[in-house]
Amino acid sequence: MMVLAVGLCLPKVGRAQTGGAMTDPGLQGGLNGVTNSSPTNAPLSAATNPEPSSILPSPTEPAEQSHVASLATSDLRDYEELPPPVRRLIAHALELTTLNLGYKYGSSDPKNGGMDCSGTVYYLLNDAGLKDVPRDSSEMYRWVWTQGRFQAVVSTNDDTFELALLKPGDLLFWTGTYAIDRDPPVTHVMIYLGINRHTGRRVMVGASEGRQFNSKSRYGVSVFDFTMPGQKRKPHADAEITSDTTLTSRFIGYGSIPGLTLDR
Repeated sequence: MMVLAVGLCLPKVGRAQTGGAMTDPGLQGGLNGVTNSSPTNAPLSAATNPEPSSILPSPTEPAEQSHVASLATSDLRDYEELPPPVRRLIAHALELTTLNLGYKYGSSDPKNGGMDCSGTVYYLLNDAGLKDVPRDSSEMYRWVWTQGRFQAVVSTNDDTFELALLKPGDLLFWTGTYAIDRDPPVTHVMIYLGINRHTGRRVMVGASEGRQFNSKSRYGVSVFDFTMPGQKRKPHADAEITSDTTLTSRFIGYGSIPGLTLDR
């Protein structure tokens, strides 16, 4: 039976977080009223007058084997030089990765214990105050493309010039991660984080079942390495887990988020 969602597979148990907590001492105001200048990391649920959809669940206790990866903002190269709206978006996204959230098809609310790929992006962009954010990856692609912000990528090489304009906070788009009958056939979206200063690799954040971080498969709302698929498909590395072996995931391009900053 074909999986009907990006990376959807049987639920995992005992998932736990890895990595540190995120801090952004350069921001005077945090997300939903949370300040980031404190040496302690207050949960977003302690925010002043938070929106109901912005109240995050408490982190779960670590299990013996971790399936979720996280990074601190200090692990990202040149994070401090990013525009404040992008820094806030990334800090909030990384905070989500510490909460042991699974992949849950159809969910865009962390209170459900997990979210799907577009649901994670939808939640983060709405929490950032953006209006009229599309819910699915195909409509997000259309949203970016129609405002002239999309950068197509045809190459499969990591050093392609086509990635020259890629910036932290951009949306990343794929086709072929699962079978779909829609136009355009975009099936997967994540947020680009920048360069991991420890490995020199590009990293991204979102929800998936099986993409990799530091050569290990990760499941749920997590940090992942952003690599080009290449000519040959590697199981569980460049594509989502799916029962349809005829599908091939393809990265098609990226674009800045409309309304987040004035820059491109």
